[in-house]
Amino acid sequence: MRINYHAIALAALLAIQSGAAPAADPAPVRHLEGSIASGARYTFDVPPNWNGTLLLFSRGYSAGPAAGPVRNVARDEKDLLLARGFALAGSGFSKAGWALEEAVPDQVATLDAFAAQVGKPARTIAWGTSMGGLITIALLERHPQRFDAGLALCASAAGTVGMMNAALDGAFAFKTLLAPDSALPLLFKGPKGEGKQQLAQWQQQLDAAQATPAGRARLALAATLGQVPTWIEPGSAQPAADDIAAQQHQLYRGFVGAVLLPRDDQLARAGGNFSWNTGIDYTAQLEKSGRAAFVRALYAQAGLDLDADLKRLAQAPRIAAEPGAVGYMKRHYAPTGKLAKPVLLVQTVSDPVTLAEFSGEYARLARAAGAGELVREAYVQRVGHCNFKPGETVAALMTLQQRLESGSWNAGGKDASSAPSLNALAASTAPEGGDYTGFRPAPFLRACSGAEARCAGEPGNQSR
Repeated sequence: MRINYHAIALAALLAIQSGAAPAADPAPVRHLEGSIASGARYTFDVPPNWNGTLLLFSRGYSAGPAAGPVRNVARDEKDLLLARGFALAGSGFSKAGWALEEAVPDQVATLDAFAAQVGKPARTIAWGTSMGGLITIALLERHPQRFDAGLALCASAAGTVGMMNAALDGAFAFKTLLAPDSALPLLFKGPKGEGKQQLAQWQQQLDAAQATPAGRARLALAATLGQVPTWIEPGSAQPAADDIAAQQHQLYRGFVGAVLLPRDDQLARAGGNFSWNTGIDYTAQLEKSGRAAFVRALYAQAGLDLDADLKRLAQAPRIAAEPGAVGYMKRHYAPTGKLAKPVLLVQTVSDPVTLAEFSGEYARLARAAGAGELVREAYVQRVGHCNFKPGETVAALMTLQQRLESGSWNAGGKDASSAPSLNALAASTAPEGGDYTGFRPAPFLRACSGAEARCAGEPGNQSR
C-alpha cells in the first residue's frame, strides 16, 4: 500500500492553522506469533476495538510443510474483519498433509495460547476452508464446550471416507468401460514421481474417449457416478439445463481434478487402503444421482446400450478396503452431525473438488441426529474451489455473530442465512457485494458418516 505523506503533512498543517490539534494515530493491531507444544506455529491479530469474538481459522490441505507466515484468514478478508472488531487466530498445524489427527488438538491448544496471551474471548467461532472446513466440523462436534459457532467454507463436509469413495467410483467406472486392459491406477497416489506418468496416461485415455460419441457417453456415466460437476471452468457460463453437449464437455474437463485425488499421505496415515466399492449398486447410484436422463440421452446418441454397461460394472471385480484403514480414516474424520452449536455451511454451486453435495449431506446428517435447526446451508452462484469474494465470507461470519447475539437464525422475522440477507450484508461490507443464491444440491451418493456407524458396502471389523 502506498502512503501519501504529502497529504498527511498537509492535513496536519491545515489542522494547526485552524487551531485544531492533529488527530492522534489510531491504536495499532496487536500481532503475536509463536508455537505450541506440538511445534505448530500460530499467529494472532487483535484489533484495539476487539468486540470479544475470536475467529479461529483452519487452513486447507497442504501436501508439504506450510511455507511463509501462518494464515489466520482464508484470503483477503483480514482488514475487513479487523475493522469490525474481530480477533483472528490460526495455526499451521504440526504436520502437513491430511492432518485431521494433528489439526484438531493443535487448534484447541491454539485457543489456550490465545487465552493465556490475550485473554479469554467472550465468543469463539471456528471457521475453515476445504479440509479446514472438515476440521471446523470436527472441532464443533468433539469440543462443543470450546466453541460457540462454526463456518465451514467449501468443506469436505461429508467426511474423508465418503469423499474418497466417490472418487474411486468415477475412476472404476471409467477404467472398466473405457480402458479395461490399461494400467491406470484406480487409487491414485498423487502427481509426484510415478504418479506424474500415470496422470499423463489418464489424460490420454480421457482424450481418446472424448473423441467419439461412445467414449463421451461412457465418460459421462463414469463422471456422474463420481459426481463430477457439469460446470467446471472458472469464468465460463454455466451450461444450460438442456445443453447436454456442453455439460458433457465440462465433465471431460473436470474429470481428472475431481476423481484423481492424491492419496499418498492418506494411505500412509491409515496404514492401507480405506476406499471400497464392494456392495455398491451402480444402477441404483445412477438413478439417485438425478442425471440418469442426461446419461441415457448421450447413450442413445451413441447407439449404446446403457443397461449392458451397467451390467458390466456390476460384474467387474471390485476394490475392497482394509478394515483397520477404514477405521482410522473414519476417526479422522467422518462427521456425525451431532452438534450443540450453530454451523453455517457455505459453498459455490459448482465446486470440482469439495462437492456442493457434501454440504447438503452434512445438513441431512445433522437433521438425522436431531440438530437440524442448528445447521444452515448457503450457496454462491459461481464455479470453482473456495472461490468466494471477501464480502461473501465476511457476511457469513457476521451472520454467525448475529445468530449468537440473537439466539435465532430468524431474528426480526427474516432468515439471516437466506441469500437476500447474506447478499445485503455482503454489499454493506465490500464494494463487489455477493452472489448468494437459492440452491439445493443433489444427494451425495457415497455417504459415510460417524466413526461407529456402518456405511454401504463397508468391510467388517473396524479394529486396528
